[in-house]
Amino acid sequence: MSTLLVLDTSPRQDSVSRHLTQKFVSEWTNKNPDGTVLHQDIGANPPEHLDDDLIDALRRSPDSLNQRQSNAVNASNTTIEQLVQADMIVIGAPLHNFTITGALRTWIDHVARPGKTFGYGPNGPEGLLKDRPVYVLSSRGGQYGDGDPNNLHPADFQSGYLRHIFGFMGIQSVNIIAANGMDMGDESRAAGLDQAEEAISSVFAA
Repeated sequence: MSTLLVLDTSPRQDSVSRHLTQKFVSEWTNKNPDGTVLHQDIGANPPEHLDDDLIDALRRSPDSLNQRQSNAVNASNTTIEQLVQADMIVIGAPLHNFTITGALRTWIDHVARPGKTFGYGPNGPEGLLKDRPVYVLSSRGGQYGDGDPNNLHPADFQSGYLRHIFGFMGIQSVNIIAANGMDMGDESRAAGLDQAEEAISSVFAA
């Protein structure tokens, strides 16, 4: 039975990225009627920003944890377990200030943990997670390209970062589906949504 992990990272409930994740989940469920969907709404419920207290808990594993540390470690462990369980991951990721949202950046801080999702061997860093497909549904106010690594828009600091950090943890198959022009008028918005929705449908066309 297949498992899909869904991350909504926009702080807005009516966001384009949430619309796209809903379409993705609908298409995936049609293909996997017996599958399991794990949903994390980190846009509405972001994890805590790391400070000295939480870094101590997540990285150095002190013998005695206070309640805040214990809650953070348990939440991080649960999230990593979901990453391990998932056969596919979809991320609704608006392009905020040319990169990812603060919530997604903090989520990454809680899952990129030495000994859990990456380590260091004789040849340097080694990802500890099994590769699986990740689809980033990126909503963009302007025209910032499709995340193509061979032709990356100079203002797109989102696509390369997400490919790198997931690759650092062992997940290499990161795919970008972009909805461009969301703030450039009705015609541009409609065209960008159509293109993104068609790309989502094509994922499940085979």
